[in-house]
Amino acid sequence: MKRLGLLSIVALALVSAGCVNRPAQEQAKRTESIVSDPTVTVSAKPLSYQTLSETLEITGQITTSTDSQVGAKNSGKIIAVYVKDGDPVTAGQVLAVQDTTALTAQLNQALASVQTAAASLQSATAQLSQATQTAKVQPTKSASAVRQAEAQVRSARAQLDKAQKGARTEERSQAEWAVKSAKSNLDKAQKDLDRYTLLVSEGAVAKSQLEQAQNAYNVALAQYNDALQRQLTIANGTRAEDLEVAKEAVRQAEEGLRSAKAQQSLDVNLNDQVLAARAQVNSARAQMQSAQAQVTIARQAISDATIKAPFSGKISGNPVQPGTVVAPGTPVARIVSKEGSYFEGDVPELNIDKISVGSPASIVVSALGSTKFSGIVKAIGPSGETVGRLFKVRIAFQGDTSSLKPGMYATGTIVLRTIPNAPTVPATSIVKRNGKDVVFVVDGDKAKQVPVTTGLRTDGVVEVEGVDSAAKVIVAGQDSLDDGSKIKQEEAKQAGA
Repeated sequence: MKRLGLLSIVALALVSAGCVNRPAQEQAKRTESIVSDPTVTVSAKPLSYQTLSETLEITGQITTSTDSQVGAKNSGKIIAVYVKDGDPVTAGQVLAVQDTTALTAQLNQALASVQTAAASLQSATAQLSQATQTAKVQPTKSASAVRQAEAQVRSARAQLDKAQKGARTEERSQAEWAVKSAKSNLDKAQKDLDRYTLLVSEGAVAKSQLEQAQNAYNVALAQYNDALQRQLTIANGTRAEDLEVAKEAVRQAEEGLRSAKAQQSLDVNLNDQVLAARAQVNSARAQMQSAQAQVTIARQAISDATIKAPFSGKISGNPVQPGTVVAPGTPVARIVSKEGSYFEGDVPELNIDKISVGSPASIVVSALGSTKFSGIVKAIGPSGETVGRLFKVRIAFQGDTSSLKPGMYATGTIVLRTIPNAPTVPATSIVKRNGKDVVFVVDGDKAKQVPVTTGLRTDGVVEVEGVDSAAKVIVAGQDSLDDGSKIKQEEAKQAGA
């Protein structure tokens, strides 16, 4: 239509001229030749193969995993503070000290309880030892006592039986012979005494021999009298009072046997006494352990009264002042460490599934100009915020982070996926034909329409599928082309033009 309109204009110009204008005719011919030529001038270049990365940009701030409010563990008054805002501290450095007067008294009380418990344990152990020894020895003693009591009963009963029956014939005969023997000895002693008396009166022997004879006579006389008494006793039989004595001896022996057996019956309780003594030992030992635990707790409380830095860093803000009475958990000082700095940003819920732990990232900190830090995704928040449906993503820095400070604003770029050696074309080379994405490739002196499937887009290029690797893609003039259009190539001005 454009070409017909131009020819009409030229014809009208010639008619209106009313005469032949040779130069104008020549110009008209040249114009007609140019306008009627269907050849389209294009630029083309081969597919470009490069590594493409899909990224996601997020904003956030620099934080640290070691930002802690160091608090008191005990209730009490702060009596000394050794740091102030901005002071550097090292791990284990004393920050503040609490009053330990009451804690020291508790420790002394606990130590006294340990001594009392130790004495109770020693006493219970001695009782257990005694009960154990008794349990081993007492049954033997009880059995021996029973046997001894039984022997005493038998002996007492034999004596009673003997007393009741009186002397035997043999005993009477023995008593008679004993009297006769004693009388014979007495007669001999009398004769010796009479002889020595005469000899002494005549001066034939010493007086001492007479004394010896007198002593011998006295002994013989006593033996004779004793033999007579025994003979008389046997002849008369046992007296009633002697029978009562024998009977009483039997009763006492039987009572002793009953007592011994009763004592023996108690031996079964010895094991119970051992168990009870052992229970006392266990109870005393538990009291000892409890008292020792109280000592440990008291000492730990005194140690905790010295408040120390858990890690190295700097004091942020003013610490608590001396004289302040604090409760357990009351913050004493805030320590912020440069160690373990990381970037934490917010990711919308639509993109959170595209991120994985280990994904590479880069971070630009606004306060540090164009300095770019490398990082890696270390953690993804398990739950999102109600407002905005944002999820926290933590990126750990790699390399020197000495210039970073917690709270700095930063922008992070996370690499979601990477496609190595991807075939790409300039984004402008893709046009729509019948609602589909196509590119035109050089096919001799014609343009060939090729449907494509597009992939990752970045930095003005698009990943495509469906284009032969040896094809040259038209990157300029493609908007005027149809499948089979005649083309004339000219050198592309620049890649991606």
